[in-house]
Amino acid sequence: MLQTVGIADGQRDRSAAHKFVQARGLSARTLAALGVDYGMVFFPDIAGKSDAIFFRYAEGWKARAVTQKSFVAGKGFKLSFWNLEAVLKSNPETVYVTEGELDACSLVEAGIAHDAVLSVPNGAVERPTESSQETRGYAYATEALKAGLSRVKKFVWCGDGDGPGLSLRSDMARILGVGRFSFVDWPEGVKDANDMLLKDGPADLLDRVSYGALQWPIDGLFRLSELPDPPQLTLWRPGFAEWESKVMLAPRTMSVVTGHPGHGKTQLWTQIWFNVVRAYCIPAAIASFETRPKPHMQRYLRTLLIGKQVKNCNEEELAKADKWIEDRYLFMVHPDGRPTLKWFLDMAEVAVIRHGARIIQVDPWNRLEASRTRDESETEYIGRCLREIHSFAHDMNCHVQILAHPAKMQGDRKGHAPSLEDISGSKNWDNMVDQGFAVHRPQMFDGVVRKTEAELHHKKARFEELGYPCVLDLDFKVEQGKYVSTDYPAH
Repeated sequence: MLQTVGIADGQRDRSAAHKFVQARGLSARTLAALGVDYGMVFFPDIAGKSDAIFFRYAEGWKARAVTQKSFVAGKGFKLSFWNLEAVLKSNPETVYVTEGELDACSLVEAGIAHDAVLSVPNGAVERPTESSQETRGYAYATEALKAGLSRVKKFVWCGDGDGPGLSLRSDMARILGVGRFSFVDWPEGVKDANDMLLKDGPADLLDRVSYGALQWPIDGLFRLSELPDPPQLTLWRPGFAEWESKVMLAPRTMSVVTGHPGHGKTQLWTQIWFNVVRAYCIPAAIASFETRPKPHMQRYLRTLLIGKQVKNCNEEELAKADKWIEDRYLFMVHPDGRPTLKWFLDMAEVAVIRHGARIIQVDPWNRLEASRTRDESETEYIGRCLREIHSFAHDMNCHVQILAHPAKMQGDRKGHAPSLEDISGSKNWDNMVDQGFAVHRPQMFDGVVRKTEAELHHKKARFEELGYPCVLDLDFKVEQGKYVSTDYPAH
């Protein structure tokens, strides 16, 4: 059983934990008011025990090592706002929300009431690690609102000013409500509340959060100084080193992929998203209407993970691969086989909020049943759908990709890679997406010999960080079950 000692207990004034909190500018009185303890516990990241600061949650506890920055949660720990019980009990009009427990302690040290501060449980993560896979998603915030936090009239966000912090701030504004959301911009050279407490003192910190918070803009017309900095575009590499920065992928964007039937767009993009999922520990939710999750998607993913054809794998290898897939992939399957866009977005929202999915794919578009109104043209219908999907990708901080078939190409263009304008239905496939791709095989057979060369055409990138239009050469290695780049040797 974990043993902790109260911070106010004078028997361990010289402990490493006590010195740590003193160095952070925090008094025993503040920490006692917030129920903070210290003691010793084992930290897997540092492979040993360490003096630590303990933060009690509604269910379980979390500890922070004082010898180096490392965290561990106790058995039964459930994500929730830290100090939520005290806030719900006092029901203050204004609640101050930080990105870490020590920052919340700093606000109380400066003079904010101990029952008017909250901290998110897991901070902002730009590139989540394997160990943080279970700590993504914002279900805890929506649960807190249902539990009574929705009665709060004003939230003041006091998070970090770095890229991940700005992204988290944007998400919290959406979840907590932009109409009652304000945020603190820290002075130059200050990164968070504890940093300002140490550099400028409690009076300046109290003044900054009490009177210097800026309202989240909602009126639609702003001066430049009134606009909050947008979250930085988080970039994912697609897993082919030879491509360098010609193609990058990112959340809060929408892409479309086209290509002639049988040219391999599903298999290539299964591999690309597999590379992203594995490299960044980002769950994916796939609505695959023509390629069945079992056995086809399962076979693709098993082969990519193990590195050889499934027929050459033993039972232990297959079981290990299936466990990996189980932890990282979700598949959307409509019970009646008649999915609509609304159903797809509803399932995608659950995948993002409940399971932390950052990649959402629908393959192919034409299997979604149309909800086109009687007086709506096909172009207007496609435009309306793409606007809705783009808003979803931005608001939910995920990447949504649509695989769409081209219309039949005639004359001189037959046999060439399709453009985005060739996608059946509307030129909006070119106008409204952030990125566009085409997968093309110049030749399927040479006589009776199967040709395995393919091309990925990067047709469009709305933002320069995502790369630029180009054609990338690939070859499909049948025995390995994957594409390799033949564009040029990696540096």
